[in-house]
Amino acid sequence: MTAVPPFKESSREMIVEVARALDSYFPDITNKWREKLVSEFGFDGRTLAALERLTPAASCGYLLYNDFPGFQENLQYFSTRLAKLQVDTRAVARSLELHLLSCDPYLSGLFPDRESEAKATLEMLSSASFVIISGAYFDARTLESTALLSVLDAELAAGDLPALLQNVLGITTRTFQASMGGVLLLAPESAQLRVASSLGLEQELPDNFRIELGKGFAGKIAASGEPGMVLDTSAEGGPLTPMIRLKAKSLWGVPLKVEGQTIGVLIIGFPKPYEWLPTERELLRAIAERAALAMERARMTDALREREQKIADLSAHLLRVQEEERKRISRELHDVIAQMLTGINIRLATLKKEAAHTPKNFDRSITRTQRLVEHSVNLVHQFARELRPAVLDDLGLIPALHSFMKAFTTRTGVRAHLTAFAAVEQMDAGKRTVLFRVAQEALTNVARHAHAGR
Repeated sequence: MTAVPPFKESSREMIVEVARALDSYFPDITNKWREKLVSEFGFDGRTLAALERLTPAASCGYLLYNDFPGFQENLQYFSTRLAKLQVDTRAVARSLELHLLSCDPYLSGLFPDRESEAKATLEMLSSASFVIISGAYFDARTLESTALLSVLDAELAAGDLPALLQNVLGITTRTFQASMGGVLLLAPESAQLRVASSLGLEQELPDNFRIELGKGFAGKIAASGEPGMVLDTSAEGGPLTPMIRLKAKSLWGVPLKVEGQTIGVLIIGFPKPYEWLPTERELLRAIAERAALAMERARMTDALREREQKIADLSAHLLRVQEEERKRISRELHDVIAQMLTGINIRLATLKKEAAHTPKNFDRSITRTQRLVEHSVNLVHQFARELRPAVLDDLGLIPALHSFMKAFTTRTGVRAHLTAFAAVEQMDAGKRTVLFRVAQEALTNVARHAHAGR
């Protein structure tokens, strides 16, 4: 906020003297000033009223009582209002100049010997006023920039979508000095709005609370895609109003849009009637635009994080399955192949003794040992087929399934029938492998648990 102008004591005394002298003439001066201003700019009544509060005529109420801080606060407030009305500072400067010109004819009669000094005093007052006005305009622009940058900071700081929504509401309510706020998002599965985040409400909304598009204040904004304002909530119907009527007398709302599509509504409320000005409406819209983009990016980040978690879970599952398969193969090698190889070793030792003492039984012992070796070789081939059947790579999926089913029937006695389309061979190797493993696992489960015969 701009500091109180450093008027010297003599200057202050002269300002008060000129103000007292012009006090009774200010109504006429102001009327003439209005006519000139309307003729030159065509300002509406709302803008004229704010500009009038910046003139020496309006300042006299403070200056006559030496209330220079009040004088400054008055200028600060109405300058900010003019900034929100999007009135250019050059027009404000011209307004002050026209008011000085309207005062000139009166000063010559009131200060015949000190006319130049009186004019210089009003010019000094007008210049000091414009310094405060320019500072107020700068503060208004800074507030806008700060709010928009804060949304970007909120996006960077938020860990997820709920945190981002709460940060955005905090920024928006602080920027406009609102008493409450809410973000309602369009549910993708229905044409309804749900409350995703709120600030300043005294009670929580139920999880199943929904607002139909086109109904109530928020529903109408979402349906039209245009900003909306309610000056008096007591006269406004809709599902949200009874809950916020005690907290807000006026409501502002803007749609949240991404690539032209409405994804929700941003609402803020005020404890007293408050009609937005053009700059305020545009700033709220700009905040909503940046917030909507940030929300969409946050949703995409959350979805990506969820997908990554699913991939991590699937990878962990695959590792567990692989480990279980390794355990199974390890048990099979230990319980079957190792025992058979031990048996072969024992038979070879027996053959060695029989060759020395009972040659007539030697051929029969060799035959039994050969059968044991053949069985071991067959088991090794079976393990190899189960791990990765060569026929799957050499001949394709259908021949590999026929080969596996034939061996499965031989091994378990369970008959299986295959129906397949030739087009399945057009799939890539990865998909054919997956289909083979699905069939392999299904038949293995049948053999283990179903006690089936076909």
